[in-house]
Amino acid sequence: MADSKDKDPLAPWRDLLSQWEQNVNSLANRTMGSDEYSSSMNSAMGATLKMQETIRQFMATYLASANLPSRAEVLGIAERLGGVESRLDRITALLERLAEARPGAATTPASPPRPRPPRTKSPPKTES
Repeated sequence: MADSKDKDPLAPWRDLLSQWEQNVNSLANRTMGSDEYSSSMNSAMGATLKMQETIRQFMATYLASANLPSRAEVLGIAERLGGVESRLDRITALLERLAEARPGAATTPASPPRPRPPRTKSPPKTES
């Protein structure tokens, strides 16, 4: 019985792909290990950060001139609103505990329903 590797038509392709992958990996390792690569990546990151800061300043100026809140201002409002909601929850819980502790709290009658206004329109008459 012949070896299954001999019958595999894709074996040369796999070998070629494996060799290519090993060569690319060794080239990438040599390139990334050099000082020139490190300094160029450092320069590129510095340029990217400077560009991001410039865009952030531009957007802040634009939003201020359009009388719109910035992201930081919206986040600040959201934090303050969260604080107000938590205080309101504590106040509600305290009022519920006080209502439960008060004698006769469950016997308080509910307010009567409001009377509805009189209906002044009559339905259209149908001819027979």
